[in-house]
Amino acid sequence: MTKSFIGRRGLSPALIKEQQRVADLFFEEGVIPKKINIQEALLPPDVYTAITPPEIMI
Repeated sequence: MTKSFIGRRGLSPALIKEQQRVADLFFEEGVIPKKINIQEALLPPDVYTAITPPEIMI
């Protein structure tokens, strides 16, 4: 069976920045009750690299 990664992408610095922007907006608008630091939720870079298929890294 062939795995398809269409529409998936790795966590680039730009994507992480965008996730933080959205989290900040959700906090400011009262959607979530406390600020979230996206960096605290990420795996260490070496672990993430080991489990991410190279086809989706951009």
